[in-house]
Amino acid sequence: MEITQVIKKIGEYWDERSLVFDKEHDTEDLEAWKSTLVYLLGDDKNRSVLDLGTGTGFMANMTSEMGYATIGMDISKEMMKIGVRHANSAQLNAIYMEGSALLLPFMDDTIDYIINTRLLWTLVEADAAIKEWSRVIKPGGKIYCFNRMKEGVGLTSNKVNVYNDEDVNAHLEIKGAEMKDLIELLERNGLVDVRIEKLPGLTRPGYDYEPWFVLMGTKPISQRQIEAIGIAEFWNKSASDYEKTHQIDDHNNWKDTLKDLIGEKKEQKILDVATGTGIIANLLGQAGYANVSGIDLSERMMAIAVEHAKECQIDVSYKLGNALELPFEDETFDIIINSRLLWTLTEPEAAIREWKRVLKPGGKLIAINELEPEFGIRCDNIADYQKEIRAKELPYSNIDQNEILEKFKECDLKDVEIKPMKGCRLINSDRENWYAFIGLK
Repeated sequence: MEITQVIKKIGEYWDERSLVFDKEHDTEDLEAWKSTLVYLLGDDKNRSVLDLGTGTGFMANMTSEMGYATIGMDISKEMMKIGVRHANSAQLNAIYMEGSALLLPFMDDTIDYIINTRLLWTLVEADAAIKEWSRVIKPGGKIYCFNRMKEGVGLTSNKVNVYNDEDVNAHLEIKGAEMKDLIELLERNGLVDVRIEKLPGLTRPGYDYEPWFVLMGTKPISQRQIEAIGIAEFWNKSASDYEKTHQIDDHNNWKDTLKDLIGEKKEQKILDVATGTGIIANLLGQAGYANVSGIDLSERMMAIAVEHAKECQIDVSYKLGNALELPFEDETFDIIINSRLLWTLTEPEAAIREWKRVLKPGGKLIAINELEPEFGIRCDNIADYQKEIRAKELPYSNIDQNEILEKFKECDLKDVEIKPMKGCRLINSDRENWYAFIGLK
């Protein structure tokens, strides 16, 4: 039987059983559940919750009532209709969506928590499901699977053929999984800090049920992701004051210098990496280059860039992204350019290789930076910035210019050179210490 047919039959089964199922939660101690959820999810109510296999909304409505932005999702419309009625009666804001736990209609890294109750045993293609859940939760986000289990054993089912259909039942891969198997399921699909914890006291006294347990795991967050978040936060905070000290002088001279570096062909595809407030990207647009894009981690910096582009009536496109992981196909651009980016890079050689990846064969990399004559890049008080963005190191914050040229060569760039940018300076500065590091793919 095709998996789509299996899922359809499971949905139909729960549609028919929706009213009976809703009554089963009358056995639960709601206040104990709320305390448990606060313990697991924390006090930050700005976090988002996706309740998979939400059924009649027992968990979704509870987390919504507690203040979390909540979406409940299930393959059974009839079950969710009851959940919606409960939400409306209690004037709650939980959102309900029809959908399968195997294919979630959300972008990568967008949900803080995925929760579910008594869903595990019903999963078909369990590994695919966990991979999909992990895809949509944010780095550092968590998955919580609540289920009654036999202590020291794991999932149990009293019915041999739960859905009265042998083909469907054959797809329930983990219906009777042991606790160690459930932990392994999450671990082999990339989650960390995986464990199972017993949750006593959730069912009201007098009901002879197996106790509740929660299987939990965390989506790992890499050092690169930590640093990217820190960088975005820093420059978002700095956006409103950035241009006070970073405005360039003599725009015509800058345009002429950039033309000399880039070439006269106005149809070239140009990407300004870490574009900030769009100073270089918009200048290129004003100079007549027709295919200019800017990318940056800071939304607030780029918002200023977009406004400047509108003011100048030029067509420059802006996109959110990391200089270390560009959201573009291989060999997309003729020119990669950046300004005062080198000193901020946490992984400079990885960045150079990434820029080279998106360059077309024969394309040119131009990295502009202020230099101290004979010494290269020198940044004072770098420790404060490094601490704020939570970076392990900033290798190019103090580096000899010849060493940068050697790094370009090590990254397989050709015809590597450094060119002075004569007459280029900032407003209210008499220093002409701008240089361009250049290399070809």
